[in-house]
Amino acid sequence: MKKHDFLDLKIGAVEQYSMVVNKSDLEEWKKSGWLEFQEINLPEGDEEAFLLYGDIDENETLIFNRPTLLKNCKKKETIGLVVLELTTHLGNYGMGGAGFFGLLLSNKHYLTFAAWSAGEYVIINDRVVECNSKFYKKTKPWISNFGEDQTWDDLSDKVVGSTIKDYSFTKESCNILLLKNSKEFKIELVKNDKRLPRKVGRKKNAFKKGQISDYILFQHEEATLIV
Repeated sequence: MKKHDFLDLKIGAVEQYSMVVNKSDLEEWKKSGWLEFQEINLPEGDEEAFLLYGDIDENETLIFNRPTLLKNCKKKETIGLVVLELTTHLGNYGMGGAGFFGLLLSNKHYLTFAAWSAGEYVIINDRVVECNSKFYKKTKPWISNFGEDQTWDDLSDKVVGSTIKDYSFTKESCNILLLKNSKEFKIELVKNDKRLPRKVGRKKNAFKKGQISDYILFQHEEATLIV
């Protein structure tokens, strides 16, 4: 039996885009292009793979779709959206997170940079969002999750409540301009950059194939990107 496209999306690092929903809401989700697991020929029993898809109750079902890339959206649909939350923990490979960077917006979707450990490739107002603790003497990132005195978040309070003012792409970067109380925040999602903390030599790229616009997408706040 031929493998359905929804089981092997090949969108950047993303292989699947899934969500657990109440069966009573299934028809509404289908109107938005979602398909139930049987419809995409998911092998029998895989619907119980909670490591990837989460626990599924008897009144729930597993559905799949294809996430929308930002580059395929009309700009007017994104400009003006408000940032409700920031996270560096999106994406799932079954045994943990992929470290995708995401902004939860007022359209109930995360605007997600779907690259492994993406926070290390996001620069906001010339300060990297995340980096390895061994670089802390030279670089203090916006966010750290290494425990005790190496745990902080200097970013969320600053950008939550901001509005997307503009965005643009190059082949290797995406620049997003946020505005909050007349203060601008320039978010740079990059493939690589000399401002990133690194060992001697060149830091590895955020991705190997394609352009950065292949890795920036909208993800429903209740859905999961599987890598």
